[in-house]
Amino acid sequence: MRVFIVDSHPVFREGLKSILSSARDMTVVGEADSCHDLLQKVGREYDLITLDGEFDSLVFLQSLEKTRPKGRRPFTLVLTRHTEDQHAIQVLAAGADGYLEKSRPPQLIIDAMRKVSRGGKYVSRELAESVVFNLNRLNRQARLSNREYQILYLFASGMAMKEIAGQLCLSVKTISTYRCRLLEKLNLSNNAQLMRYAIKEGVLSE
Repeated sequence: MRVFIVDSHPVFREGLKSILSSARDMTVVGEADSCHDLLQKVGREYDLITLDGEFDSLVFLQSLEKTRPKGRRPFTLVLTRHTEDQHAIQVLAAGADGYLEKSRPPQLIIDAMRKVSRGGKYVSRELAESVVFNLNRLNRQARLSNREYQILYLFASGMAMKEIAGQLCLSVKTISTYRCRLLEKLNLSNNAQLMRYAIKEGVLSE
């Protein structure tokens, strides 16, 4: 199995490479600290790409879904610091084949990687139960679209509308429209409330 690792923390990348070095059926063929330009590099030389689940992972997953034949490699496993249900749902909806917290035991991470690389899906039992339990609640709250979730993430990160527009290659007017839609859908009044909502729902950590 040929693995490409994407994670913004060099220490985690080194730790994961060390763990995988003991697995005879796995070879790390590349690494990066972000998904920037990764889509142009992706080809059949990778069986599995691990992602850290940050904002650029969402953008990459959505782009990959448009170019990757269904059920074909490279498969994707998100190894993330995020443990919140809503974040997991958004990432899986964007096209991730698996989702697992970084804090899990090394053998469990290896097992998840093997399953996903064979074309399977992987989430922890606890997450699966929690997601099913919370789906109705999230739907009642008018679950955000992937684009709305991206913009909420960037607003909560402190970016201005012009910066968000540049990040997403959209006009400032379009971003403003999405902001108004978010406020209406979430029954909020201003950016400060968007920030508090993002922290409460695990979109952004404090």
